[in-house]
Amino acid sequence: MNLFKTMLSRHRIWLLCILTFAVMPFVKPAFLSANNMQGIMTGMVPYGIVALGLAMTLITGEINISIGAVMAFSGVIFTTLLPRFTFLPAMAAALLACALVGMVDGFFVAYKKLPAFLVSVAVMTGVRGLALAVCGSKPVQVTNPLIAQLNLMKAGPVPVLFVLLLALVFLLEFFLKRTQTGRNMYAVGGAGDVASAYGLNVEKYKFWALTFSSFMAGLGGIALVARMNSGSPSVGEDAMPSVLPMIVIGGTSISGGKGGMVRTLSGILLINLIFNIMSMFNIYVNIQNLIKGSILLIIVVADKYLENKDRKI
Repeated sequence: MNLFKTMLSRHRIWLLCILTFAVMPFVKPAFLSANNMQGIMTGMVPYGIVALGLAMTLITGEINISIGAVMAFSGVIFTTLLPRFTFLPAMAAALLACALVGMVDGFFVAYKKLPAFLVSVAVMTGVRGLALAVCGSKPVQVTNPLIAQLNLMKAGPVPVLFVLLLALVFLLEFFLKRTQTGRNMYAVGGAGDVASAYGLNVEKYKFWALTFSSFMAGLGGIALVARMNSGSPSVGEDAMPSVLPMIVIGGTSISGGKGGMVRTLSGILLINLIFNIMSMFNIYVNIQNLIKGSILLIIVVADKYLENKDRKI
């Protein structure tokens, strides 16, 4: 019985997803249509990639709220350079720029001990301004046919970009759970003072975690370009209220030291199912935003409650 309760608690989000797939076809038969399933999978990719990067940062006990601005920055750099260069150089330049943004963030947070929230607000404002300057405050349309093909490419019935998301999930899960560096990141987030006393370079882990989250936000921005066929300085404004619930629902604690990528994937799937269902029922965008905000508030309060409960134990 205890084993059953443990399994139920550990895999409850996956069970909710399975229950959704079992019930929704009776409510909306079109839910299981090929177009809707492919729409869910492609919809998971941009913010899903960003969620994986932010989850890594949360595991080390820090946060990066500039992810939406970095997505926009990456997208406009990529689309601006694409006509002048080929696909890979344009993507490499965009990702390098985003990684440099993350390094700036990580330097001030990890080494100068400034509050992550304040630093990332400053970075968010500056990077959003850079995105506006790069593209002249207007979306940049993509004319390269490879981008449209990338969004439509499939491995059988599964979109290739979704396969990329799954590959990143399992690669990062292996890194966190099977390498010493990954396990050290849990130690840094769980008890930084203790980890430092044992000789771990806490600042280094936090620095690279923040850099990685910006890099992944950049990759998510490029995936969003493939989906929208344009780069815009205004995208990603709802990134934080969309992405954070995915991560925390998946079991990653805001306070650090706890989480994983496979469980984050369950949160990504569940939140995207909720968004998809709201769209199928034609719920107004403003109401959808209210629901997103409510979900985020409930999750933050629940996470803090569980954190205080663990401390009492």
